[in-house]
Amino acid sequence: MKVIVAMSGGVDSSVAALLYKEQGYDVVGVTLRLRAGVSDAHDGCLNLEDEAHAAEVASEIGIEHVILDYSADFVRQVLRPCWDEFACGRTPNPCTLCNPRIKFGKLFEYADHIGADFVATGHYARVVSEDGVSRILRGSDPNKDQTYFLFGLPQRMVSRLRFPIGELTKDKVREAALRAGLVTHNKKDSQDTCFVIPGESFQESLRQLFKAAMAPGDFIDKTGKKVGRHAGIHQYTLGQRKGLGVALGQPAYVSAVDKQRNTVTVSIDEGDLMYRSFTVSDVNWQSGMPPESSFRAQIQVRYRSRAVPGLVTPGENNQAHIELDSCLRAITPGQAAVFYDNDVLLGGGYINQLEK
Repeated sequence: MKVIVAMSGGVDSSVAALLYKEQGYDVVGVTLRLRAGVSDAHDGCLNLEDEAHAAEVASEIGIEHVILDYSADFVRQVLRPCWDEFACGRTPNPCTLCNPRIKFGKLFEYADHIGADFVATGHYARVVSEDGVSRILRGSDPNKDQTYFLFGLPQRMVSRLRFPIGELTKDKVREAALRAGLVTHNKKDSQDTCFVIPGESFQESLRQLFKAAMAPGDFIDKTGKKVGRHAGIHQYTLGQRKGLGVALGQPAYVSAVDKQRNTVTVSIDEGDLMYRSFTVSDVNWQSGMPPESSFRAQIQVRYRSRAVPGLVTPGENNQAHIELDSCLRAITPGQAAVFYDNDVLLGGGYINQLEK
């Protein structure tokens, strides 16, 4: 059988390719070049060194390696929507946009083009199939689980996905790479940053990329009183404390961002950041079938947070209402809320309207 392995130039994807080669598969390593046209060194998921490492590993293990350039698609389908979200005072997650639109979308296009049976990556996740439905499960290493970023993948992709290192810990992956003498065996992990200019924030780099004007406005407190000036709402996210430059005598946090008034509300009361109910939009159900009624799930509202129990009520137009069992701090519009049944990824959507 022929398998495409997405090769990022890191140790995880290197070992994913190695494992399939050792099992006798016809392996093709594919590296996606996603450039934003600013700097070869800093403006994509992978830099030139990563590409070189991917090619070197492919040569070391004896597989074909190709580089596919989807730079224009990356800018149009990922970076531009991210900037539009920041400009509206929301906080997007570029990886959750990129995976279905670019990374896996383009990998499956190429798989079909060359007649590959399935696509494999170095994600710490697992896939199981039962009764004709394939589901993604959390990786065995809880410290490396990456399923949060995969909620947007449709069933037609999930059914042809493989995650060969999903049962391994990071230490075991590095040991396998070292035994095989792979150049990536001690390479540092990437920081999941798709567009970085040194010394700038992601959102400010996007503003400059798309030549958007600066739009300064007012910091206000929750009574509406002006307490300072901000450099543009794109720079701020709920719960943010650093970089505000507002002196209220106590630590202040961003508690609201208002696009219409171009204001950023700050508060010294962390209770203003606590929510338990919200809506999500653009929901993807990985089974391909939306639930017919409300159901209990564990809900994860950002990558590094723990999943908490709550009630998910599916609605019309790919929306859902979420009622958590308890309040969470700084649930952020634009981020993803992802639903689990224990280790099983059910789907998720983008946080929209918060409700007190």
